[in-house]
Amino acid sequence: MIAAKGLRRRVDYQLLRWQARLDGQWADRVLPLAAAFGLFLVLLAMSSAQARSLGNGVELSRWVQGAWHIVNWQDPHPSVVDQHLYEPRGAFGFAVIAQGTRVVGTVPFLLVLQAAALAAAVIPIWRLCRRVCSLRAGAATAAITAYGLYPPLHQLNLADFHPEALAVPLLLTTAYAGFRGRWWWATGLAIAAMSLRSDLGLAVAALSVVLAVDTRARQAPRLFVLGLGWALVSLLVVQPAVGDGSFPYAGAFETYGTSFLGVAWGMLTQPLDVLADLVARENFLTLVALGAPVAFLPGLASRYLLPIVPVVALLFVADVPVTGPEGAANLVPAIVFVFLALPFALARLGRRNIERITVDRRLLGALVVASLVFFVRDSPASPYEEPWTWGGRTLADQARLDAATLVGPDAAVRATEPLLAELAERRRLLLGAEGPGVDARQLADGVDAVVVDETITGNWGSFRSDQLRSDLEQLGFEVAFDRHGVQLYLRSPASASSDAS
Repeated sequence: MIAAKGLRRRVDYQLLRWQARLDGQWADRVLPLAAAFGLFLVLLAMSSAQARSLGNGVELSRWVQGAWHIVNWQDPHPSVVDQHLYEPRGAFGFAVIAQGTRVVGTVPFLLVLQAAALAAAVIPIWRLCRRVCSLRAGAATAAITAYGLYPPLHQLNLADFHPEALAVPLLLTTAYAGFRGRWWWATGLAIAAMSLRSDLGLAVAALSVVLAVDTRARQAPRLFVLGLGWALVSLLVVQPAVGDGSFPYAGAFETYGTSFLGVAWGMLTQPLDVLADLVARENFLTLVALGAPVAFLPGLASRYLLPIVPVVALLFVADVPVTGPEGAANLVPAIVFVFLALPFALARLGRRNIERITVDRRLLGALVVASLVFFVRDSPASPYEEPWTWGGRTLADQARLDAATLVGPDAAVRATEPLLAELAERRRLLLGAEGPGVDARQLADGVDAVVVDETITGNWGSFRSDQLRSDLEQLGFEVAFDRHGVQLYLRSPASASSDAS
């Protein structure tokens, strides 16, 4: 018993020594940068491995083709989704991002940028913990560990590419700059974040409410007007102007109306329907997925969460995904506010000493354990998904890439999902039809090349493959490649010239 007590005292003494060292200024300079760099390497390794094994889809190809249009001074209207690049989300800032693809490959550039942005959020989280909430280094380390293990973060990283992912560190740094009274920085960062998705203006407005309550600065209401005004002008004027003239989220709220005012009136007159949508099982599970990995601690700092509740409620009422890859992108405002509230929750649970707030090690341990458990359970990068095996290529993958090299840069192409990102840098790219009922005329319509991938369409069998080949040859196509279930059909020169005449 005496020996055990002595060992415990020695352990506590060593912990106190390390805590004193980590609370120095050098730690505030080095640790968040080191943690951000380490997280960046992990996120990039996983997203790059997914891309190498052709695991990306339509969403990445949308932005790759959009970037190609922008740098070639064309209207960014990706044919792969047949929608103007800026219409659904108002990501006008992507025009600046696309300039980087002039000197770097588009797919690696976008994936590196997204991983770097998500990792960089570690820095404002650390500074919120240390400089705003006066937490010790141990609590700050637990907070950034929870962020690095957060399942929605990894879902966002592996969900192809989403410009709004770049807004995560921008919004968190906006909050930090506001707390520190650096309002010019806060305004510039908020504008940068909103340029990546117009409805993030609502998140900026919510941030301004938090800052107004905490700092009582007169600049906070101005930030509110900026955020709300940006969102309304973009949603009601700019995005309809670049699109077909309709309200961009008409489809998401079609049960309530087809215009902004119609949707608002429909919600006011159908409160029970709104309530039913809000309490849907999927939404409840989403709230659990957001809160459980951080042990629901942000709920203890409710005033830092309440301003975002109306924004998340609109998301839950709308007919948009809140789970899976696309759902992670829609949940960016919620992710930001979870990690904005977490440092304040830890500070509330701690005990103030002369300079810093000390949080019980058992509580910090529980936070890290919860983060680890739900990372293993829910993250797409969980060890159960064996991410260390990602990045390999099957014979069919190599056949797809070999077929893609035979397609000319100016050819209009119809391809299946694994090849979309590889072929996206061109004027016209269409998603190939899948399933046993695919029609040759549908495949050949308006394109010069057709990629048929039997590994996706279900291995039709020799009869169905021979029939499709015969039909495409009658339509003027020739077999240019056929290996491992992947076929490439190119329009014959004679057929192309007769179509042109």
